Amino acid sequence: MKHAMATGAQSHPTTFTALSEHRTARLAAIIVLYFLQDVPLGLLLIALPAWLAEAGATPVEVGAFAGVALLPWSAKLFNGLVMDRYAYKPMGRRRGWILLSQSLMVAVLIAMVIVAPGVSDIALLSGLCFALNLCATFSDVAVDGVAVDIVPESERTAINSVMFASQAVGIAACSFVAGQLLASSCITRTAVIMAVLVACASLFVSIFRERPGERLLPWSLGEASRECEDRQQTAWWPLLAGIVRSVLAPRTLLFLLAAACAGTYLAFSDAVNPTLAVQRLGWSSDRYSNFGATVNLAAAGCGLFIPVLGERFFGLRRSIFGQLVLLIVLSLAAGLSFATWQGDTAFIVFSVALYILSMTTTISAIVWAMRICNPAIAASQFALFMAVPNLSRSFMTGNSGWLVEGEGYGATYLAVAGVLAVGLVLAWLARVGDDSQLPGTAQ
Repeated sequence: MKHAMATGAQSHPTTFTALSEHRTARLAAIIVLYFLQDVPLGLLLIALPAWLAEAGATPVEVGAFAGVALLPWSAKLFNGLVMDRYAYKPMGRRRGWILLSQSLMVAVLIAMVIVAPGVSDIALLSGLCFALNLCATFSDVAVDGVAVDIVPESERTAINSVMFASQAVGIAACSFVAGQLLASSCITRTAVIMAVLVACASLFVSIFRERPGERLLPWSLGEASRECEDRQQTAWWPLLAGIVRSVLAPRTLLFLLAAACAGTYLAFSDAVNPTLAVQRLGWSSDRYSNFGATVNLAAAGCGLFIPVLGERFFGLRRSIFGQLVLLIVLSLAAGLSFATWQGDTAFIVFSVALYILSMTTTISAIVWAMRICNPAIAASQFALFMAVPNLSRSFMTGNSGWLVEGEGYGATYLAVAGVLAVGLVLAWLARVGDDSQLPGTAQ
């Protein structure tokens, strides 16, 4: 009976593509998922902070909003543990989680339409964005798990570049559209459009299987693949033991701390740039949203090529360290020259350069993180590698407003340089990018 069911499952889905077997399908699915699952980030990191800043919110209030809303991205280890332990295996290890989480994102956006918070409802807005990001993190972890599970080693640098490029384009598109709509105080229309985009992504993903013979939907024909059965954990202890061993490895711990420091400028851009541009430089909220969209598009283009070319010509290790050094130099230059800035030219130049470098450094670091993941606990282990930098980013975002109000914007740039320098030292001690030391699993 089971064999007959498998045969029947194979006979029906020939018009639908299995991601494990088709490079183009993998690429298309990951592009769409990363583009649309980052709808919350376009709202949270660019459009809404600028909207709040234009309404008179202080740097502390904007930072607190962004910090709270970003918190779910710090809990990705929990998401990964749940996914590695539980899955609806007839639909693959991750695909059911992707469809469920994106459906919940749509539900939260509909709730935002119904509640319609205004600029004075910062606490309510923070709660809704927290819930939206919580759903998005499940989708994000599931997509990362799919990438670790089915993307061949030879494709990983390219696929990571594509993942982050599509993420940047998604943030850009979302922030541009949301910025225009929020300029007329129309948060409900913004939420409706974002809900439609996420729903479209779910429909697109529903036409692909992870592996041949699996179900498209819970009521379709199909069965779990052998890879899914072999890799899916059936008890908590192997998962937890594997994660503990990974964390306790000294060089892995140093890598996590280095990654936490490497994203410092991203935290700065989350909380500080909106008030710097809107309240000090006199920009409107929609101008800042348009600027953020443009920067993300530039980062998307650079993210497609810089990590790939950097690894090809210099090696992953030299590429990562070179980008970190450039980030430190530019942050120092911005901090030391801030008092002499005239107009907004320097702000634009430093913001574009620092953001692009931060994104390309992140892509290169994630290539390394993928290489040291154990496929059996890939979602949990990779989620840990992502959760620690996200926790650091959330903490620094939430507290950067105090530094700005106490010491000024110039000192904040210098603080970014200092934290990045610590990250550089930690990455060197961890021998990040040295393939001869970590051939394929975390040691």
